[in-house]
Amino acid sequence: MHTQIRCLTILLLLLAASLASAATPDELSSAVTSNYRITIPGFFGNFKAIGNVLIPRREGLGVNRPSNLFKPNLVKNRQLVLVGGGDLPLGDGHGNRLKPGERLYLYEVSTGDTYLQLDLYTVATYVVPGMRGPQALQASVRFQYDSGLAALTADQLLDDISDWFDTEEETRPAPKPRKAATATRTVQLGQTPEQVTAIFGPPEKQVLLGAKQVFVYSRLKVIFVDGKVVDAE
Repeated sequence: MHTQIRCLTILLLLLAASLASAATPDELSSAVTSNYRITIPGFFGNFKAIGNVLIPRREGLGVNRPSNLFKPNLVKNRQLVLVGGGDLPLGDGHGNRLKPGERLYLYEVSTGDTYLQLDLYTVATYVVPGMRGPQALQASVRFQYDSGLAALTADQLLDDISDWFDTEEETRPAPKPRKAATATRTVQLGQTPEQVTAIFGPPEKQVLLGAKQVFVYSRLKVIFVDGKVVDAE
């Protein structure tokens, strides 16, 4: 009897820990939009806000003209199990798969009981037969979880998305460090030959005229009298 109670207690604790670590659909959506800024299109082809640019790490995602009938690309266990898109032709400007390195905006995040979907659109626009003006193409991706979102943590979801997409900031080469500005070298009245040599290095030539001494550099001539700088030219 005591053993059964102990086992039941352990199971309840494990269940409580699992529920505590899992996230709600709203929390999962918020985790995504906190890591990937949303792009908000305007009414006249402009944008109210521009978010992160996403770049697929892998090839094969389907694209097509924007439509409520667009079939999302289906990713399960980090594998593309169903290529999305549609049946309408795109013309000569684009095939029905994303081009390598194609840049994408994230317009919206939506959820169901067993999936989270990223509504993605190409940054570039294309002339599509039957549509007025150049159009961004839709490339929405649905991350499917057969056990349901209730068993998923935000970190697991973000890892799955990161496995498929880089942000443009991540793929840019790091800027080269700026070279430190060269300190200005200055010769001053009263400096000794040793001080001038420490600043400019040994002279290319020296002219000795009794109490007068001249250090000759490629672009500078320093004149000493009695061991002190009196002039430079």
